[in-house]
Amino acid sequence: MKPITESEVSQDEILPQISGDVIGDTAYSERFVLKLMMKFAELDVLKDVLQEKSFEEDLCTLWDMTAERDVVQFLQKHKILNLFNYALPDIDSSRTLEIIVGIIANMCCQKEVVEDLLEKKDFLTSLLDYISHEDSLLLIQVLRLVSASLFLADDGVVQTWMDLLASVGFPDALYFILKNSSHKNLLINAMENLNTVCSYCNTGKYRVTFFTMFVKKEAIESLSAAVVELTITQPDICEKDDLERILVISLEITLNLIGFDQSLSIYSESKEALIPMIEFILKYYNNKIVNQKEIDIDLADVIDSTVTIVSTVDLSALCSMDKFFDNTFSIWLALQVTMKTELNGSSDFEDQDKEQLSAFTKKIESPLCTLMCKYMEKCSEDNLKKVLDTIGTNLDDILKVVTVEVREVVSKRTHDFKNRIENHVDS
Repeated sequence: MKPITESEVSQDEILPQISGDVIGDTAYSERFVLKLMMKFAELDVLKDVLQEKSFEEDLCTLWDMTAERDVVQFLQKHKILNLFNYALPDIDSSRTLEIIVGIIANMCCQKEVVEDLLEKKDFLTSLLDYISHEDSLLLIQVLRLVSASLFLADDGVVQTWMDLLASVGFPDALYFILKNSSHKNLLINAMENLNTVCSYCNTGKYRVTFFTMFVKKEAIESLSAAVVELTITQPDICEKDDLERILVISLEITLNLIGFDQSLSIYSESKEALIPMIEFILKYYNNKIVNQKEIDIDLADVIDSTVTIVSTVDLSALCSMDKFFDNTFSIWLALQVTMKTELNGSSDFEDQDKEQLSAFTKKIESPLCTLMCKYMEKCSEDNLKKVLDTIGTNLDDILKVVTVEVREVVSKRTHDFKNRIENHVDS
């Protein structure tokens, strides 16, 4: 890293005449911030200062303050990024690095900071290089910095960001975190980061670069490992909102990873890693609808995404019924029973508006039936027999709401299968 010169952090630049001692419309003190900033310019005593508990506390206070736009603008005016760049080689405390990167991540919620940071490529590269650090809390802040910056990045600089991420081995480090960490907040931030990368880098002219960097065999395995860790290995670690967010973005990320012509061959040996993830997602929403009697408007998108994933990587042939068919059928059947009960004037969904329930059922019915049909289309004959025994006379109701193409394929397979069974019995 090329350090800045001492002239760039002169006292004349940092300590202007202070009037009023407040930053913008906040109640925060200019003098407090400037005195703290000056400590980063005094390298001869910085290592001693870093050992002081009061310094860490003051730095944390500044971190909190950067949630205010006026504070960020004040820090920008006094070139705090230059100061951090100047002092960074002398800082080896993981805690101090965490706070500094966290401050910068907060500041990156302002576009002008992202633009300024991108001009300091050596400094930015040094920050991004911490993605290979072993400290979980520091890693979280690096991920936040990248996510915030990509969110505000103009389309013209996305390639620059991708080049920087590639230069520090960011994809491999990210997948390593997802696959090996058990730290809740780190895993959640890593998933959010990967989802952000997919949203802003897997677009238009950048798709080829995204494919080269992120569509790797270990991607699916790492993503699934993170979901399993947060949902099955540590079942009570996430609050409801965090959990549901994890489930939704895990599907969004998967769709991005499998959306290339070469994806099927890349994930041919690792696609089974998706099964426990999808099984948990459907089991969760089955419990929510059937047992908790709670409508979830996200479910239609969840099922649509699952249909695409199951079809694209051909999971049906690998799965027993309990992996995703049983839960899908259970949700569909519960909604069918509920709507019939509504017609009779009573329902278990007493807190839900009847029109809302009806609209939800109509919206979700076709995706649910399509997912069941996709299973019947490719599952083994043993599993197909179990499916037909389970759904009984509901087959016609399931088939009538799917596309003609899907209906014809499943109708032919189930008809031929039933005929073979009957002929075998007759013989």
